[in-house]
Amino acid sequence: MSVLTKKAIKDAFVKLLDKKPIDQITIRDITDSCGISRNTFYYHYADMPALVEELLMEQAEEIIREYPDIESLEQALQVSTEFILQNRRAAVHILNSSHRYIYERCLMKVCEHVIEIYIDVVIPAGVFNEEEREMVVNLYKCMSFGLIMDWCDNGMKENYVLPLSKLLNLRRKLAENGLNI
Repeated sequence: MSVLTKKAIKDAFVKLLDKKPIDQITIRDITDSCGISRNTFYYHYADMPALVEELLMEQAEEIIREYPDIESLEQALQVSTEFILQNRRAAVHILNSSHRYIYERCLMKVCEHVIEIYIDVVIPAGVFNEEEREMVVNLYKCMSFGLIMDWCDNGMKENYVLPLSKLLNLRRKLAENGLNI
Protein backbone atom coordinates (compact mmCIF):
# COMPACT_ATOMS: atom_id res chain seq x y z
CA MET A 1 0.00 0.00 0.00
CA SER A 2 2.85 2.37 0.83
CA VAL A 3 4.31 2.05 -2.67
CA LEU A 4 0.91 2.79 -4.20
CA THR A 5 0.46 5.83 -1.95
CA LYS A 6 3.86 7.23 -2.90
CA LYS A 7 3.05 6.66 -6.57
CA ALA A 8 -0.28 8.45 -6.14
CA ILE A 9 1.47 11.40 -4.46
CA LYS A 10 4.07 11.63 -7.23
CA ASP A 11 1.47 11.29 -9.99
CA ALA A 12 -0.70 14.00 -8.42
CA PHE A 13 2.30 16.28 -8.04
CA VAL A 14 3.39 15.81 -11.67
CA LYS A 15 -0.13 16.54 -12.92
CA LEU A 16 -0.28 19.69 -10.82
CA LEU A 17 3.23 20.69 -11.90
CA ASP A 18 2.17 20.42 -15.52
CA LYS A 19 -0.55 22.99 -14.82
CA LYS A 20 1.12 25.52 -12.55
CA PRO A 21 4.48 26.59 -11.12
CA ILE A 22 5.85 24.57 -8.22
CA ASP A 23 5.80 27.58 -5.91
CA GLN A 24 2.02 27.69 -6.34
CA ILE A 25 1.50 24.03 -5.46
CA THR A 26 0.69 23.26 -1.84
CA ILE A 27 0.76 20.03 0.09
CA ARG A 28 -3.00 20.40 0.36
CA ASP A 29 -3.29 20.56 -3.45
CA ILE A 30 -1.40 17.27 -3.68
CA THR A 31 -3.32 15.53 -0.90
CA ASP A 32 -6.69 16.69 -2.25
CA SER A 33 -5.73 15.54 -5.74
CA CYS A 34 -4.87 12.00 -4.66
CA GLY A 35 -7.38 11.70 -1.81
CA ILE A 36 -5.05 11.28 1.14
CA SER A 37 -4.53 13.17 4.39
CA ARG A 38 -1.71 15.62 5.08
CA ASN A 39 -0.40 13.19 7.70
CA THR A 40 -0.13 10.51 5.04
CA PHE A 41 1.87 12.87 2.83
CA TYR A 42 4.21 13.70 5.72
CA TYR A 43 4.57 10.01 6.55
CA HIS A 44 6.17 9.56 3.11
CA TYR A 45 7.90 12.93 2.56
CA ALA A 46 9.37 15.45 4.97
CA ASP A 47 8.42 18.34 2.70
CA MET A 48 7.96 19.40 -0.92
CA PRO A 49 11.73 19.45 -1.72
CA ALA A 50 11.98 15.82 -0.56
CA LEU A 51 9.20 14.87 -2.98
CA VAL A 52 10.81 16.82 -5.83
CA GLU A 53 14.20 15.26 -5.18
CA GLU A 54 12.88 11.69 -5.06
CA LEU A 55 10.90 12.21 -8.25
CA LEU A 56 13.84 13.71 -10.12
CA MET A 57 16.31 11.13 -8.87
CA GLU A 58 14.00 8.35 -10.05
CA GLN A 59 13.88 9.94 -13.50
CA ALA A 60 17.66 10.32 -13.51
CA GLU A 61 18.13 6.67 -12.56
CA GLU A 62 15.71 5.57 -15.28
CA ILE A 63 17.63 7.48 -17.95
CA ILE A 64 20.92 6.10 -16.66
CA ARG A 65 19.59 2.51 -16.90
CA GLU A 66 18.33 3.09 -20.45
CA TYR A 67 21.81 3.91 -21.79
CA PRO A 68 24.48 1.36 -20.86
CA ASP A 69 26.71 2.51 -23.77
CA ILE A 70 27.35 5.99 -25.12
CA GLU A 71 29.63 6.35 -28.11
CA SER A 72 29.81 10.09 -28.75
CA LEU A 73 29.76 13.31 -26.80
CA GLU A 74 26.75 14.37 -28.84
CA GLN A 75 24.88 11.27 -27.68
CA ALA A 76 25.95 11.92 -24.09
CA LEU A 77 24.50 15.43 -24.20
CA GLN A 78 21.38 14.23 -25.99
CA VAL A 79 20.77 11.63 -23.28
CA SER A 80 21.25 14.28 -20.61
CA THR A 81 18.74 16.61 -22.23
CA GLU A 82 16.16 13.82 -22.37
CA PHE A 83 16.10 14.17 -18.59
CA ILE A 84 14.59 17.60 -19.11
CA LEU A 85 12.51 16.99 -22.22
CA GLN A 86 10.56 14.08 -20.71
CA ASN A 87 8.52 16.59 -18.70
CA ARG A 88 9.38 19.89 -20.30
CA ARG A 89 6.63 22.00 -18.73
CA ALA A 90 7.33 20.58 -15.27
CA ALA A 91 11.05 21.19 -15.85
CA VAL A 92 10.38 24.85 -16.65
CA HIS A 93 8.31 25.20 -13.48
CA ILE A 94 11.04 23.64 -11.35
CA LEU A 95 13.87 25.54 -13.04
CA ASN A 96 12.04 28.81 -12.38
CA SER A 97 11.41 28.02 -8.72
CA SER A 98 13.23 28.03 -5.44
CA HIS A 99 13.75 24.26 -5.98
CA ARG A 100 16.03 24.75 -9.00
CA TYR A 101 19.04 23.50 -7.04
CA ILE A 102 17.42 20.05 -6.76
CA TYR A 103 16.95 19.84 -10.52
CA GLU A 104 20.51 21.02 -11.10
CA ARG A 105 21.90 18.40 -8.72
CA CYS A 106 19.96 15.62 -10.47
CA LEU A 107 20.99 16.86 -13.92
CA MET A 108 24.62 16.96 -12.78
CA LYS A 109 24.31 13.31 -11.72
CA VAL A 110 22.94 12.37 -15.14
CA CYS A 111 25.71 14.33 -16.89
CA GLU A 112 28.39 12.67 -14.77
CA HIS A 113 27.05 9.20 -15.45
CA VAL A 114 26.74 9.59 -19.21
CA ILE A 115 30.20 11.16 -19.45
CA GLU A 116 31.70 8.31 -17.42
CA ILE A 117 30.13 5.80 -19.81
CA TYR A 118 31.33 7.82 -22.82
CA ILE A 119 34.90 8.03 -21.49
CA ASP A 120 34.93 4.29 -20.73
CA VAL A 121 33.70 3.48 -24.26
CA VAL A 122 35.96 5.77 -26.30
CA ILE A 123 39.20 5.87 -24.29
CA PRO A 124 41.05 2.57 -23.91
CA ALA A 125 41.91 1.39 -20.42
CA GLY A 126 45.37 2.47 -19.31
CA VAL A 127 45.46 5.76 -21.25
CA PHE A 128 44.72 7.69 -18.07
CA ASN A 129 45.44 6.88 -14.47
CA GLU A 130 42.41 7.12 -12.12
CA GLU A 131 43.11 10.74 -11.14
CA GLU A 132 43.44 11.82 -14.78
CA ARG A 133 40.27 9.94 -15.71
CA GLU A 134 38.37 11.71 -12.92
CA MET A 135 39.68 15.07 -14.13
CA VAL A 136 38.56 14.38 -17.72
CA VAL A 137 35.15 13.17 -16.53
CA ASN A 138 34.78 16.28 -14.36
CA LEU A 139 35.74 18.59 -17.25
CA TYR A 140 33.23 17.08 -19.66
CA LYS A 141 30.56 16.68 -16.97
CA CYS A 142 30.79 20.39 -16.16
CA MET A 143 30.91 21.35 -19.84
CA SER A 144 27.83 19.21 -20.56
CA PHE A 145 25.97 20.55 -17.54
CA GLY A 146 26.81 24.14 -18.50
CA LEU A 147 25.70 23.69 -22.11
CA ILE A 148 22.45 22.08 -21.02
CA MET A 149 21.68 24.72 -18.39
CA ASP A 150 22.43 27.44 -20.96
CA TRP A 151 20.02 25.68 -23.32
CA CYS A 152 17.40 25.56 -20.53
CA ASP A 153 17.87 29.21 -19.64
CA ASN A 154 17.45 30.16 -23.31
CA GLY A 155 14.06 28.53 -23.82
CA MET A 156 14.89 24.85 -24.50
CA LYS A 157 14.56 25.19 -28.25
CA GLU A 158 14.21 21.83 -29.97
CA ASN A 159 17.25 22.32 -32.24
CA TYR A 160 19.80 22.12 -29.40
CA VAL A 161 21.72 19.33 -31.15
CA LEU A 162 22.76 21.51 -34.12
CA PRO A 163 24.67 24.18 -32.12
CA LEU A 164 26.14 21.45 -29.96
CA SER A 165 27.33 19.51 -33.01
CA LYS A 166 28.86 22.68 -34.44
CA LEU A 167 30.69 23.31 -31.17
CA LEU A 168 32.04 19.76 -31.04
CA ASN A 169 33.09 19.92 -34.70
CA LEU A 170 34.91 23.17 -33.95
CA ARG A 171 36.68 21.44 -31.06
CA ARG A 172 37.73 18.60 -33.40
CA LYS A 173 38.89 21.06 -36.04
CA LEU A 174 41.03 22.90 -33.48
CA ALA A 175 42.56 19.61 -32.33
CA GLU A 176 43.29 18.55 -35.92
CA ASN A 177 45.18 21.82 -36.38
CA GLY A 178 47.26 21.26 -33.26
CA LEU A 179 45.29 23.74 -31.16
CA ASN A 180 44.30 22.16 -27.89
CA ILE A 181 42.04 24.54 -26.01
